[in-house]
Amino acid sequence: MLKPFLGLLLIATSLSAHGAESTPATSSPTPPHPSAPPATPWPSASAPLTVAKVEFPRGFGRPRIYLDAGHGAPGNEGNSSVTCEAEETYTLRVARELARRLEATGHFQVKLSRREPGQRPAYPQRLQEAERWGAALFLSLHSDARGEASEWLATPERWCSRNDAAPGYSVLYADDSGTPLVSRRLALARALARRMGEAGFLPYGGEDYVGLYSADGEQPGTFVSRHVPGRRIFVLRKPSMPSVIIETHHAWDWHAGARNARWRPSPRRWPRGWWTRWPRSDVSGSAQGVDFSVSRYSGPGYEA
Repeated sequence: MLKPFLGLLLIATSLSAHGAESTPATSSPTPPHPSAPPATPWPSASAPLTVAKVEFPRGFGRPRIYLDAGHGAPGNEGNSSVTCEAEETYTLRVARELARRLEATGHFQVKLSRREPGQRPAYPQRLQEAERWGAALFLSLHSDARGEASEWLATPERWCSRNDAAPGYSVLYADDSGTPLVSRRLALARALARRMGEAGFLPYGGEDYVGLYSADGEQPGTFVSRHVPGRRIFVLRKPSMPSVIIETHHAWDWHAGARNARWRPSPRRWPRGWWTRWPRSDVSGSAQGVDFSVSRYSGPGYEA
């Protein structure tokens, strides 16, 4: 699913890096075929995702996007998914693919916080690098782990966490800075969440965020931090440029995990018939959605 996800980030970033959402950078979603069956809700294996066409106006420039492959800091691997994949592994894979696609447009400069599995920079180092480089946006990619998980036998030799009750993406921001910066954070978060929803992704409802994040009253999938001020997540409160966390999906959800994960055990190791019931994996969807959204957010003339 990385292809639609990348398209969304591309659109939203183009509206944000310049600080405006005017007419430039347009999207043209492909309408469904008249004979197509009714859409099934995400994250069903048959749920369709729309890839939007992105057009850049003359003079768009090449805004600098700092992509943080979430976690991967010393002692911080993140969650373990429904396939037992470490979050730091997933985020590195998606960030690298997203960077490749953004740069391939010729309209973005991208710097990754982590480039190889062995790199483990602390979060202050990442922020310093982004600020020295003059990044227009700081985007931190993550997968979420929500609610109470149960264990399931992912392979005959491995038990992993599973919870299918809380699917969906979320975009997180903090409001404990000055008004201009908070307004741009909110605009970025809403643009990302809106475009991801338009692509066919399911916004998370926030049932497990009580006391931690509050839902935005205008845009589903957008949440503001309600942690104690001064103790809010580093990449949400510290960057001097607009920053958000994108929780691309619920890592413990069986269907969402299957559509995101590259890791697969050999079919020979699975019980008879089990392999055919696992949805087809396509990591490209996660990045395509963010790609589309970033482009829309960073075009000239955007006002929150």
